[in-house]
Parts: sequence; structure tokens; C-alpha cells
Amino acid sequence: MKLGILGAGSMGSEHFDCYKGIPNIEVSAIYTRSSEKAKSLTKKLGVKVVTDFDEIINDKAIDAVDICLPTYLHKKYVISTLQADKHVFCETPIAFDIDEAIEMQEIAKKKKKIFMIALLMRNVAEYGTVKKIIDSNELGKPLIFRAYRFSKPYPIDHYPGPVIELLNFDFDFINWTFGLPNSIISSRIVKEERHEHATIILKYNNGLLGLAETSNIMPESFPFSAGIRIICDKGAIETFFTIGNNGYPDFKTIKYPSQGNPEELDIENINPYEEECKLFVESVNKGQENDLLSAQAAIDAITICLKAKEALEKGKEVFIG
Repeated sequence: MKLGILGAGSMGSEHFDCYKGIPNIEVSAIYTRSSEKAKSLTKKLGVKVVTDFDEIINDKAIDAVDICLPTYLHKKYVISTLQADKHVFCETPIAFDIDEAIEMQEIAKKKKKIFMIALLMRNVAEYGTVKKIIDSNELGKPLIFRAYRFSKPYPIDHYPGPVIELLNFDFDFINWTFGLPNSIISSRIVKEERHEHATIILKYNNGLLGLAETSNIMPESFPFSAGIRIICDKGAIETFFTIGNNGYPDFKTIKYPSQGNPEELDIENINPYEEECKLFVESVNKGQENDLLSAQAAIDAITICLKAKEALEKGKEVFIG
């Protein structure tokens, strides 16, 4: 199977390294918008790096394309790639607009092409372990959860505020674990444009209550941090991490039974980027999408992000659906 990658930034490079470890995969070309980067990467990676997107979509030998470009470019490149009869693996968030996301999904169905989204947290072993324990009913009925994702300020040139840029990951995991909420209430502190600290309350028809908190106004000295704690009627579980100077997350996952001592779980370290790339390759080879990374799940996640933003802007409860 031959594959093209759109984007030569950190995520494009990460995915390139992942594909090198998957048997029978050849990255035929990488697309970048920078001619300088194209020259340096051609020497560094030993693969063709192009600045003309048409070189990839017009190459009939390329079966699939991995899109690692900023979200605002997704619609243009996803649709062009699908129209060229190639399968697509796209970074998250799928889009900033629901109609754009649905349009991409519908074209993929019409063209009968695999269209999957890199829903990262579903392949993070620690989060997967939490979901398995919740699904097993070992801790009983979930009552309340708190998810959070905190960052120091980041450039906002092509990025939205933290409710979309950061909580998109957590809302996807929350939807995967609990389903969509019934309504959302939000509040925030705004420091400057697209720099804020937001708190979102999610209400469910079954009585479950959730709290999601995010910030991109943390001090420069504050490490990137994220986690989730779920309290059930027979115990609780949480997983959380910070990213240190080495650029890797330092995880802890702790189970709290109703009686006895807390148990820190020993979870095998896996590369979630490699796992999601493998799932995409397997789906293309089988000719069937893996629902774990479906476009519909990505649409559901961005729906909750946008509803949370709506609740922030209106200052009142917003209902889903």
C-alpha cells in the first residue's frame, strides 16, 4: 500500500515515523506548503517531498492520504483527496463547522472510500483502561466525572480557543464512554481573544453529571496537564498526566475501591499514534472502516465543543439535539 502525507509539521513527522514501522506500507510522498522545508526534508527523510498537492492526488499509485494539516484546511484537502478516489485519514478536530464535517462524511460515503479520524485518546492505553473498567461495571454506576486539559498560552494564528483545541480530545473520550449529554452549561474567564479558562457542566438523561475544565492561560511554568476522574457508586478511577521537558506524558492511573486501599495500575506503554495509523491501514486493506475512529464520532465530539461555546456565548443552558 502506498500512502501520501499532507503536512510536514510535528504530526506529519510523527505519522511518517509510525508508518515506517508498519509492514508493507510505503510513504511515497509528503506535501508541505514550504519550499524550504521541502528541500531539507527530502535530504533528511529520503522520501519525495513536494509543494504541489496535485502531485499526490494525481499519482494513481498512491492509495491513501494522511492529512496532518491545520483544521481550517481539512475540508479543502479531504474533499479533493476523496474526489481523486483515495482513502483519507484526517487529524482531529475534523472541522470547526458541523456542515463542513458532514459534507466530508457524505462525499466519502458517496465515493465508497475509507474516511477515518485520528481520535487520539481512544488509543491511549491509560484512557482505554479506564473505559474498560467503567464498561465492566466493576465500580458500579458512574455518578459524576471531571475531565480537564490545561495549557500555557499557545499561538492562535490557526487555532481556536481551548474549548475546541483542547477539550475536543476529552469530549470524544467522554462521548465514547458515556454517550452524548442532554444539555450543557458553561462559564469562563477571558484573559484576551481566544485565551480563556472555561468550565463546562454536562448533564445526562440518566442522572450522570460531568464537569469539563480547560485553560490556555496557565503560567509559562505550568506543564501541559490533562486527566479524568470518574466517581461511581462502588468506587472511583482516575488517570492523569503532565508533559515534562522530554516531551512525553507522565501518566498515573489509580483505582479506588469502595473499601481497602487505592491501587495504582501498571499499564503497558504503547504509542497511540502508531496504533491509530495501524487501524487506518488495516481498514484500507480490509475495505471496511473501523468504527473506533469514525467520522461520526469526530462529528459528535465537535458538536459538543460547539454547543459548549454556544452556552458560553449565550450564558444559559444549551440542549443537544
